[in-house]
Amino acid sequence: MPYDFDPTSMSMSHTLPWVEDLHGDADAMRRLAASSHPLVRRSVARARHLSPDVVARLARDGDRVVRLFLAESCEDAPADMLLEVWRWWDGSFSHSGRPRSHPNFPRADLLRYAADPSGRMRRLALDDPESTPADVARLARDPEAEVRRRAAEDPRLSPADAVRLLNDPEAHVRDTAVRNPRLPARVLAGLLHDRETACAAVTNPAIPISVLHRNLTAAAATPR
Repeated sequence: MPYDFDPTSMSMSHTLPWVEDLHGDADAMRRLAASSHPLVRRSVARARHLSPDVVARLARDGDRVVRLFLAESCEDAPADMLLEVWRWWDGSFSHSGRPRSHPNFPRADLLRYAADPSGRMRRLALDDPESTPADVARLARDPEAEVRRRAAEDPRLSPADAVRLLNDPEAHVRDTAVRNPRLPARVLAGLLHDRETACAAVTNPAIPISVLHRNLTAAAATPR
């Protein structure tokens, strides 16, 4: 039966049930990974585990949605493909964090992207275990908001940079800086007493439990 399908669509994310039923059959996955139909290959890529030869084949698939689904669902997805997918995808609602949160995502040698033309790649530099507070400080001044936001959430951010990012032009950068535990106590106290920032500031891990209890008690006693 003919099936209407737009191969350029990123929205066709439902696994074909009959392919899903075969996810545990390595031979079936090998045959279906060679299918000429993208929906079949996409459904194979949704398997949690695949044999190395099938993973290698799908990681080179010309349909980038196949590679995306492999990055999101398959625990055996290779590091180089995960990095390639990261260049154009940083997580869906159903698979938030992937490919970056995938256990096979590379961590070493990410500092080489600190000066990459793509802000998406520069964000990765601080995930490198060799990165330093100086790298955090540099990226906290990056021209792209998403890079500054990544620096704003880093626990190595200097108190001075944390305070400076509270005045960032982008709201999501400011909100992230409000939650950084390196904020000076006096600044954090002011944020807690400001109606516009209190909701975000109350989630800052540097706030002592006793202060949280005191604020909750005061809020409960305030007439509504």
